[in-house]
Amino acid sequence: MTIHKITSAGPSITQAEIDLVTQAITDGWQDRMNWYIDQFVKEFSDYIGIKYCLPTAHCTDAIHLAMLALDIGPGDEVIVPDLTWVASVSPVCYVGATPVFADVDKDSWCITAESINKYITPKTKAVVVVYLLGNMPEWDEIIELCKSKNIKIIEDAAEGIGATYKGKKAGNFGDISLFSFNATKLIMSGQGGAVCTDDSELYDKVKLISHHGIDKSSSGKYYWSTVIGYNYCWTNIQAALALAQLRRIDELIFYKTWLFKEYEKGLVGVKGIRLNSATENVNPVYWISTVIIDEKYGMNKEDIIEKFIKYNIDIRPLFYPISSMPPFEKYLDGINIKYKNLESYSLSNYGVCLPNGNNLSASDVKYICDAFKEILGVK
Repeated sequence: MTIHKITSAGPSITQAEIDLVTQAITDGWQDRMNWYIDQFVKEFSDYIGIKYCLPTAHCTDAIHLAMLALDIGPGDEVIVPDLTWVASVSPVCYVGATPVFADVDKDSWCITAESINKYITPKTKAVVVVYLLGNMPEWDEIIELCKSKNIKIIEDAAEGIGATYKGKKAGNFGDISLFSFNATKLIMSGQGGAVCTDDSELYDKVKLISHHGIDKSSSGKYYWSTVIGYNYCWTNIQAALALAQLRRIDELIFYKTWLFKEYEKGLVGVKGIRLNSATENVNPVYWISTVIIDEKYGMNKEDIIEKFIKYNIDIRPLFYPISSMPPFEKYLDGINIKYKNLESYSLSNYGVCLPNGNNLSASDVKYICDAFKEILGVK
């Protein structure tokens, strides 16, 4: 038995983060109240290679802003992957549009041009492409399809900061892209997100809507709203934390890759399991190392998670298909979609996310892998 609890996640906090946050608390007010936000925007835009970046309070806010900026609303359909975090889909409903659930690829676990094409109708306005667990889809085919059908692409890169497709960084493939700085993400600020784009018109829209619809530069007035907006603003202190993390991004990605390879090594030779490995043309970031177990073991993800408790290890389930959740039943028109989205339901049923905290050691990973093998009844 390990002498300490192994949690599912945990950030990497160094003196660099402590110093910059302390500095922001001390001097980030009055005429410097946005200095750390502005500096993060500059450095993050340079890192991604994108013209415009607007930080938000949460990534969910960023997705909502993307929907609004693209004028998505009642009567529109938005194709989404069935296997994803719920926040990738809920904003479709916020704006009164209809989410349409497409299956994911068995290898990349991402949406594909083929699965998108099955659900395109005259009402299709956009598609949300999610980088599940840090992997990326076959982008060339998706972009070609969407251009031919005049469908907007919302690139949900929340889990894929730093991932590349054919050498091109995440954030450069959609009409608008989104990132998350949630406490478990590669760059974290406790909570936070960002909307990125090369389109100045889209940027101006999200910027206006994100701050109560106030634009003093055009109205010449303080506190004057020109449209109905939201309070989706980030804070200077959060920006300082994220800025310190951004300056360590290569180190953080390297650690996630090391962690994945340690899991891969520790579970080598175990039959009937597979990890979320890289697909062709993609250099993923392995945000979370995840294992799919074969049904021959007679256990689903809940069974596996329960068995890990006695080892003092916190294991999380792979996401549930969004179409299986009660709030989204009304969008299915009575169709039993689990028989159409076979990969999403199969991956979800047998998928567990291994601990991915930035404080795990090689001995911790060995203990986790040994426990996993005991649970599966293999040596």
